[in-house]
Amino acid sequence: MDKDAYIKQLEEEIIQLKKRIEELERLLGMNSRNSSKPPSTNPPGMSVVLPKRRRKKRGARKGHEPHLRELLPQEFVKKHFHLKPEICTCGSKNLEETSEEPLRHQVVDIPPIEPQVTEYVQHIYRCKDCGELIYQSLPDGLKRKHFGPGTLSVVGILTGVLNTSKRKALAMLNEVFLVPMSLGGLSNCEAQLTDVLEQPYNEAAEHVREQDVGHADETGWPRGNKQKGWLWAFCCATAAFFMVHANRNQQAARKLIGGFAGKLVTDRYNAYNFYTLIRQICWAHLKRDFKAISEAKGTIGKIGEDLHGLAKKILKLRKRVRDGTLQWETFQRRMPELQKRVESLLKAGANFDGKMGGKCREILKHKKYLWTFVQDQRVEPTNNFAERIVRQGVLWRKSSFGTQSERGARYVERILTVCATCRLQGRSIIEYLRDACRCHLDGIPAPSLVNTGHHLAKSA
Repeated sequence: MDKDAYIKQLEEEIIQLKKRIEELERLLGMNSRNSSKPPSTNPPGMSVVLPKRRRKKRGARKGHEPHLRELLPQEFVKKHFHLKPEICTCGSKNLEETSEEPLRHQVVDIPPIEPQVTEYVQHIYRCKDCGELIYQSLPDGLKRKHFGPGTLSVVGILTGVLNTSKRKALAMLNEVFLVPMSLGGLSNCEAQLTDVLEQPYNEAAEHVREQDVGHADETGWPRGNKQKGWLWAFCCATAAFFMVHANRNQQAARKLIGGFAGKLVTDRYNAYNFYTLIRQICWAHLKRDFKAISEAKGTIGKIGEDLHGLAKKILKLRKRVRDGTLQWETFQRRMPELQKRVESLLKAGANFDGKMGGKCREILKHKKYLWTFVQDQRVEPTNNFAERIVRQGVLWRKSSFGTQSERGARYVERILTVCATCRLQGRSIIEYLRDACRCHLDGIPAPSLVNTGHHLAKSA
């Protein structure tokens, strides 16, 4: 090989190596600010950047309105101690009563818990004619049922809402509530709850699918025998439901949204691409993509900086609409110019080769799904709502090994659905579970999860 050919070969290798180094640096620099990676995967020493409004000194502010503990109603008070002064601070004992309201101080305590046990005594009789021993059978609702609605609802709260491990939940039941139960008994209680919540779960799913705006998201969920799985969530303003599925693909997404025909808010994951009706792509994800582009070198990096700045401006304007500091009509008048600038920059970035140019081309494919939130005030520009809903499942996954059976998967779907929907509606989770279990044991349908006319003041 002559010298010139060898030099040309080396130059080509250098170009390829530079591209390789640039790609490796990009991968190494990926974090929660410029990709969809969670903050927990950030490298050591990298702090999570909080919005400016949250970066403030800890503790109460001078002159703030005090938040005092509210007194419980008098029907909860079991004992009264009336304290009457006998001597003034000046030393005088010449005191008289006044019409001033007395001061009240309450001490709240929990007495030792004693389980309520109902015993069914089946007396055995002998037939005088044939000599056979007989006894009265238990009612159908009691057969193989050892725990009542209160116990079942506490199991649901411990394992499904607080994500307590089964052994810790068992210790709580045995030691705090004095309920004798085994691990197998705990699992059977979860199975009963799964049956109890079947109809409310289906009603919640249909309710979400009938709404005008819906949010969808998914997260990993391990299944038995180290199999991968996914926990999908679909939600609206008043309800949410979950689905455990083996795959993260279009088939699973179709099953999730069913007959939904409204405006669908998602991230840019291609499993949702089958949905050709009105859709909104999450701008929180786009903002992170623009941040990643801005970290590239050269002209494409400058394009990314401009896109990132525009994304922040657009989201700030939309937030002002939500806060009531900007009129909706004013927001709509300002947006067309910003839309043109974003699309123009994306087209410019799409002309570049490499990962960043490809990212611009990919976003442009979804151009018609970028601006739904500009036409409809009910549609949010981000999918943060669904991500907050699915967070409960993420926390559960991080503290467990997922589920080992189909029965366990159904329990996860239904108890998470109850938890999320009750919280959205301001209902008490444990009260709903207790009512649903009581109805099930009595052989009547469980109360609806989507009956939004009946809300309780406090949630569990």
